Amino acid sequence: MKKTVVITGASGFIGLNLVEVFMRRGWRVRALSFDGIPALAAAEFAVLPGELDDRRGDVRDLAALEALFEGGAPDAVIAGAAITSGAAREREQPSAIFDVNLLAPVRLLEIAARHQVPRMLCFSSTSSMGELPFLGQPVRETDLPRPLTFYGATKSALETRATGVRDTLSPPLAIVESALAGVPIAPLPAGGARDYAYAPEVAEQVAWLMTASSPPPQHFLYQLSPGFTWYARAMLDALAAEGVVVRIEEGGRRIEFNDDLTRTRSPLLADRIAQEFRAPPDAAACSRAYARWALAHREWFAR
Repeated sequence: MKKTVVITGASGFIGLNLVEVFMRRGWRVRALSFDGIPALAAAEFAVLPGELDDRRGDVRDLAALEALFEGGAPDAVIAGAAITSGAAREREQPSAIFDVNLLAPVRLLEIAARHQVPRMLCFSSTSSMGELPFLGQPVRETDLPRPLTFYGATKSALETRATGVRDTLSPPLAIVESALAGVPIAPLPAGGARDYAYAPEVAEQVAWLMTASSPPPQHFLYQLSPGFTWYARAMLDALAAEGVVVRIEEGGRRIEFNDDLTRTRSPLLADRIAQEFRAPPDAAACSRAYARWALAHREWFAR
């Protein structure tokens, strides 16, 4: 009998990787997202041994959340829907950020508890750490959060309670998109160390957290990080290694970053997940894998 996992925010980049990982394992995936799974992704998922139950809905809709549990309680629940907000959205739509990032996962927790779901995972964010990554020391799971933004505050509150909307395109995606379209980019800013999440590895880590039993996960909070900070130039190098040269010109497309690149950011250590599951791949391996995936899926970037 197939096991079942519920995933909200399933059409996001992390969400799509989660759907793929669980379907490769033969699970039934109840996927909830605002726009549904993209057709190109659904076509690739169709050949996997699992089953996809693709649902469109809003995580703020209690009925949509309740419907995910109809037909039997799932074996695992993953709350992945989030609004990754910029300053303008924080000023104009604070209630939406609060509802999606905090209230919806809490409601999902309550429903899962009522149905006695054995495992649930809620995604947080480095925004919950505030200034900690800039204090010169690597960040550990035991460090206390110090959020500076409303988005960070909702993620910090979710961590305490639990113990795909973006305002900026991720720099790796923006660089790859420009490269495949032959569009030059503006010179990258100095500095550039920032957080990096390699989505396929995050999905594997989450799958382990949801399925490990001998022994089970030993903590309630894990940093699903590769343990290093990432530089945008690494993506240029990875593309060049695959024969794709990104033109850099004044007046080219400006790559947006959602933090201050002039400040030195310390990495989030991945000690817990590395000790209990496996060590994550290094920076060069992540960038190369992303570049190769993008070249094999050019149609995903066509607009």
